[in-house]
Amino acid sequence: METTAAFRLAGNAPLTAAEVTLRLGIQPTRAIEAGRVSSRSAVVHQESLWILTSGHGIETGTELAEHLHRLLAILEPATAALWELAHAGYEANWLCYIASHATEHAAELDRQTMQRVLALPGDLWLDVCGDDTDH
Repeated sequence: METTAAFRLAGNAPLTAAEVTLRLGIQPTRAIEAGRVSSRSAVVHQESLWILTSGHGIETGTELAEHLHRLLAILEPATAALWELAHAGYEANWLCYIASHATEHAAELDRQTMQRVLALPGDLWLDVCGDDTDH
């Protein structure tokens, strides 16, 4: 089984990723501001994006709940500020990735973990797929 998770806040201008960092006092794993990527690029981001990931990438053998617990440990002290940002117009979500053989493993989230996630803003997005090792 392979898993990872991220908590994301997105906002249309004038909502910025820098404002999220300032209000939460938490350094993101990645931050993208709305607007042109650089003067040499034609790419324009329509919204800012603040991302906090549960680790350094996809991990093998780590339960999804462990990824969520890592994020919750960082985010729960900022619960009030997270809700203020959501009410200010930022869209929140928990993006979770799970890859496993269909008969190998089931992702399990206990009620306590679900309650902790529900206490913070954001919908739970699950990207579930096979791990493509049985070609």
